[in-house]
Amino acid sequence: MKSSLLFLFSVLTTFTSSAQWQKQLSGTSENLNDVAVLNQSSAVVVGNNGAILKTTDKGLNWVSKNSGTTNNLNAASFRNEENGIAVGNEVISRTSDGGESWSSSTYVDNFTSVSYREPYFGEPNILIGSDNGKILFSGNDGSSWGDTILLSNEPMIAVGFNYCTPNLHSPEALAATTFHTGTTFSPLNHWNLYDNPVNPVWDILTGGDFYDWSQYLIGWYGNPGPIPLLLRRVDSDISWEAIYSFIPAPNIPEDITSVDEKIFVCCWQGKIYNSTDGGNNWIEQITETDEDLSAISFYNNLIGYSVGKNGTILFTSNGGVTSIEENQEITEYNLNQNYPNPFNPATVISYQLAVSNHIILTVYDILGKEIVTLINEFKPAGFYTIDFKGSNLPSGTYFYKLQAGNYIETRKMVLTK
Repeated sequence: MKSSLLFLFSVLTTFTSSAQWQKQLSGTSENLNDVAVLNQSSAVVVGNNGAILKTTDKGLNWVSKNSGTTNNLNAASFRNEENGIAVGNEVISRTSDGGESWSSSTYVDNFTSVSYREPYFGEPNILIGSDNGKILFSGNDGSSWGDTILLSNEPMIAVGFNYCTPNLHSPEALAATTFHTGTTFSPLNHWNLYDNPVNPVWDILTGGDFYDWSQYLIGWYGNPGPIPLLLRRVDSDISWEAIYSFIPAPNIPEDITSVDEKIFVCCWQGKIYNSTDGGNNWIEQITETDEDLSAISFYNNLIGYSVGKNGTILFTSNGGVTSIEENQEITEYNLNQNYPNPFNPATVISYQLAVSNHIILTVYDILGKEIVTLINEFKPAGFYTIDFKGSNLPSGTYFYKLQAGNYIETRKMVLTK
């Protein structure tokens, strides 16, 4: 490795005997509406009456921050560890120091969802959804705003950018209301509505994950009900596939997130479910609450938080698995997609080894030139994660390759500055 390139990384191996989701002492009784995970130790939570909490020690301690508003804050998103946005009823709050301090601006709309990504060659990197179908967007990090309408007077439940579709010159923007979804490209002035297999009389969507190649929406349907509903698609699909009763009724799912080919759903009454096969099969995970949960988010496939009513915060450091799940045999090799992607300046690469082996994990630039070898050593079978920081690299596309015996796999990641 050239001396001019300095890379800081740490390897985290995870085999914990403790299980499930542990309840944290939040120090508040406010209803908490969303959580943004900044790194493996830090997270920011937002809630009613302007509540903002931050932890820097994996939830052992939560510190209340001055949000600059007493309005309800409904959603939060960070594009890196420092820069974040919280949105709520007639308010947008911003931070540039990792959630330590916030500045608020008032608006006429009640905002319900937000996606804040790294700038992508001047394309929009902020989407904010409202309860009346309006979407605010910005391509200059919020210095100025445009607005567009998906469908008037339908509350937005999820917005996002998809950077993973091949051969795209700009990221695809996605948005969902309680009944409809749509996509568009820059400029964000014409939305293509997807054919949703939902009935606007009986079905309602509550949350979504638009971060990656595979996208998910969750909700419930009735008459009688509530019966849980999952919609899923990949970029090549022109419509959504509906899976009814994907988890046992009468659960009401509120939020969904996917990371490293794992999917997590949080529900009312403290329920959390996990799927590792794209949503075909689900396992209930054990939590320490029966409070309704409103949001769930992960840093990698191990470290995650879920928040809900009456100041509820749950934390897991092992992906929420039980001791029984932990003892299941790992039967295959796998190199997971890095998260986040695109990233600036840091991302997490995770992989699993079916058997003990000597492994090599290498990063290359788009021309195939080796940038750095992250790992070159013998490893026991198991799950592993490694932090990769590209602070001294230029923006662009990079590849990382895992070699373990005869197993070789390569994935792409994008660094944006």
